[in-house]
Amino acid sequence: MKIALCTEIMYPVFGVERRVFEMAKRLPKHGYEVDLYTSTPPSDMEGSGLNVIQVSDSTIKNPPKRNYFNCVAFWLNLFRKLSASKCDIIDANGHMSLLPCSLAAKMRNRASIATIHDMYIGEWRGMYSGIMALPGAPFEFFSAKMHFDKFLCVNTTLRRKLISIAGIDAGAIRVLQSGIDTRFIDKIKSGRKKQRILFVNRLAPQKSADTLIRAYARLDKETRDEYELCVVGKGRERENLEALAKSLGVGVNFTGFVKSDADVMKMMKESEIFVLSSRRESLGLSVLEAMYSRCAVVSTACDGPRDYIAHGRNGLLTEIGSPESMTHALTRAIEDGKLRKRMQASARQTAKGYDWDIVVKRIAAVYGEML
Repeated sequence: MKIALCTEIMYPVFGVERRVFEMAKRLPKHGYEVDLYTSTPPSDMEGSGLNVIQVSDSTIKNPPKRNYFNCVAFWLNLFRKLSASKCDIIDANGHMSLLPCSLAAKMRNRASIATIHDMYIGEWRGMYSGIMALPGAPFEFFSAKMHFDKFLCVNTTLRRKLISIAGIDAGAIRVLQSGIDTRFIDKIKSGRKKQRILFVNRLAPQKSADTLIRAYARLDKETRDEYELCVVGKGRERENLEALAKSLGVGVNFTGFVKSDADVMKMMKESEIFVLSSRRESLGLSVLEAMYSRCAVVSTACDGPRDYIAHGRNGLLTEIGSPESMTHALTRAIEDGKLRKRMQASARQTAKGYDWDIVVKRIAAVYGEML
């Protein structure tokens, strides 16, 4: 049986792209042949062994900016190629794939599934600048209303949005989170834990690294001398964040972008505490990777993490945008060694359940139900 996996881009890799890549690699083990439809050139995935069908020139080369001419070409050509495909199931990942996939599935009477990773609703202007932020919410709402046999989403809050805002039948929606590569993490050699607070994310406004820096500045100097704050990532906010740290009189280690996933995993395995300060995060794969790496996790109570972090058991949840709340959590994780060790052990057990092999097996089971 053949699956048409459809996604706007494959690189650069974020949550949607990682999920599609891992699915394409693992679904053949469950008896499914996979065709991967995208705007990313096959040459960018050379050596992956995947059957990549490029339907247009890349729609995104410099995230988050899109080439809208290529977007239209992506819609038209994806519809055309799916209409000629002999696939059994069409799986649309991300909002840009929903319209052509729904229409092609209906025309060819194919089983269809939509994987929705996020809905910004009224937050488009805060996420994107410029005039193109205006049609974002209407497009998002319209695309989510397209007909599909089943819907998958990555957190319970998003499921409620699809029911209450998009009017999708609750019985057609299932929460099925993405995963992490536990075997890859296990292979990474590392040294002993360091007294380090680690942040790994894009330096974008919605990731709110400024909240973490302000929280860190509120710790007493003795604690800051003991625990280094290390910020890994790149983005347009870096200059502002460096200026903020300087104005607060705190030392922050800005490493910039670390290209090697192995190097990032090594830093996680060697850090006592990992922090997610985002205002919104559909899942937070880096949090799950840190949990598997035995970090004590401090995270804002945004959509994804609050589904799998039990406050005080396998991590600590803080108020979104509150340096005071985050300082309190950091202080608990630093000063209460027994709590920190318990959370690190419990976090790893939680993260084991999010291995990609387990996640893709569940997705394959959904396909089986549909067929």
